[in-house]
Amino acid sequence: MDLASGEVVLHAAGRCEDGYGGWAAVLTYGSHRREMSGSGNGTGVTPHRMALTAVVEGLTALTRPSRVRICVADETLREKRAQRRPPDEPDLWERLRPLLARHHVAWEEPAEWADEGPCDLAAELAYHQHRGEAVRAGARGEENTLAVAVERFLAERWDDMHAFEAADAVISTLRFSIGWYGDTPFTEMEPAEIVDELGGFFSSTLPHKQHASPHKLRTAQRVVTDLLNWLVANGHVDADVARDRLADIDVTVDERVCIKEFVDGFGDDDLVPWPDRSPVKDRVDCQYLTIAEVADRSLTFKDDDGYDEDDCPVVGPVPVRPEIAARARTGWRILLSAVKVRGQWGLVEVVSGDP
Repeated sequence: MDLASGEVVLHAAGRCEDGYGGWAAVLTYGSHRREMSGSGNGTGVTPHRMALTAVVEGLTALTRPSRVRICVADETLREKRAQRRPPDEPDLWERLRPLLARHHVAWEEPAEWADEGPCDLAAELAYHQHRGEAVRAGARGEENTLAVAVERFLAERWDDMHAFEAADAVISTLRFSIGWYGDTPFTEMEPAEIVDELGGFFSSTLPHKQHASPHKLRTAQRVVTDLLNWLVANGHVDADVARDRLADIDVTVDERVCIKEFVDGFGDDDLVPWPDRSPVKDRVDCQYLTIAEVADRSLTFKDDDGYDEDDCPVVGPVPVRPEIAARARTGWRILLSAVKVRGQWGLVEVVSGDP
C-alpha cells in the first residue's frame, strides 16, 4: 500500500434526539482541515448510525490511501466490528469495509477537548432536524393565529440553519415575553396583536429579564423586522402600523444598546469593594439613580424618586475613566450600588439601566 506521508486524523461524532440525528467529521492533515456534516431522521436513526456515517464519509473524502487515526467516542466502532458481520447498519458497514482495506487505520477514544467541535455540530444538526419537524407540523395548522403564522415564518427559514436558529431563539423569547406581560396567551392571539406586545419585549424583557448583549439586541431587532415585514406581506398586519412600530423599535434598540455598552464598560478596576472597616459616610445599595451630570472623568447621580428636583439626594461626583464618561448620557436611570468613604463616592456595582 503506497501511503501518503504523514498521518490524517479523523474526529467523528454522531448525536440523536428523539429519532432526529446529526453527524460531523473533521479531517486534519498537518495545517489542512476539512469539516463535513449531515443529518437524518426516521425510526432507524441512532447515535451509532450517525457516528458510523461520520467515519464512512470522512474516509470516503480521502483521495489516496493514508494512515488515518480515527477518534470516535462510539465504542462499537473502536472494537473494529467491520472484521466480522455486524448485526446492525449493514449498508454502512458495506461501505466501510473497502475503506478500511484501502487505508491504514488506527482507532482510539478521543480526548475530551478534541471531540467538542464535531460533537457540538452533530448535536446541533440533530436538534435542528427535531425542531424543524415540530415547526413544519405547526405551520400546517389552519387557524388564523399568531402561533401558526410564526411557525410558517420559521418554516420558510429552516433550510438556512443559522438564520432559522437565530429567528427561533428570538421568537422563543418573544413567546416568554407575551406570557409574562401579555393578557392573551400566545396561542390565542391574532397575528396583528403582536404589534402591541413588542414595546415590552424590547424595553423590558430583553434588557432586564434576558440581560441581552448589544449583539442579541440587534439580532432581535433584525428578526422582528423580518417577522413584521413577513406578516405585512401575508396580509396579517397593516403596513403603516408595522412601519410605525419598526420606527419605535429602532429608537428603543439604539437607546438600549448605548446603555448596555455603558454598563458593560465597567470592569473590576472601575469598581470599589464594600469597605469592611473603613468609615462609611453614606451608601446606596442596588438602587436606580439618574445621571444628572457628566464630566470628562466623573459622573454625578441623583435619587429623584419621590423628591422635588431641588431636594434630590446626590451621589457623586464619582470618578470614572474618560471612555466610560463618553458613553454616559444625562437622564439615564442606572441600577447601581455605591459607597462614600472619607468624602469620596465610589461605584461598587453597575447592573443595568433605562433611558
